Amino acid sequence: EIAMNREKEGFLYLHPVTERIWHLIHAAVVLLLILSGTQIHWPDGIKIFSSFKQAVSIHNTIGLIAVADFLLWFWYNLLSKRITHYLFVPGDLRHGVPAQARYYTVGIFKGETKPFRPAPENRFNPLQKLTYFVVMFVLVPLLLASGILFMYPMAFSGLMELFGGLKVVAGFHILLAFTLVSFLIIHLYLATIGAAVLDQYKSIITGWAVDEG
Repeated sequence: EIAMNREKEGFLYLHPVTERIWHLIHAAVVLLLILSGTQIHWPDGIKIFSSFKQAVSIHNTIGLIAVADFLLWFWYNLLSKRITHYLFVPGDLRHGVPAQARYYTVGIFKGETKPFRPAPENRFNPLQKLTYFVVMFVLVPLLLASGILFMYPMAFSGLMELFGGLKVVAGFHILLAFTLVSFLIIHLYLATIGAAVLDQYKSIITGWAVDEG
């Protein structure tokens, strides 16, 4: 009854509680990795934690939690079939992605109608699907895998040599980290695009999003 009333009031239930809890944990993990990684990368100029050693210890520990966090996310989405939110439907790639890209770069500044309306069975617009798929199924696994190699170089010495050695793996890990931080900044900005600036931030807390259809 509560759900029906909310829907009548112009809201859509887009984010189940399991996903909201995961998102909160994921956000905390990412923040700690960024802070500790920043100090590790610039140890002489940035002192967020008490020492370089502590920053490394926190980064490694949180990194392992991030691996578990990702595996939990992957299996949950796979078994619940919510992984379909990240998959294209007919027309997404050919028409949807260009239309959404145009809206973000031009249409939004002209007050044009959004080309996509989210729904419980199809939450992401075509450009989000493309971006999130690349991030969550390509970049994040590569970042975590390179971090594990870098954390345990002796245990994975054969793989380290195959990929060019410690410096190459470290450089690749840092490049991926900067790429994902750039994505995070864009993600936080695009989350402000709604009927009101904080609407999408509220929806990830309550689960209910404003139906702009």
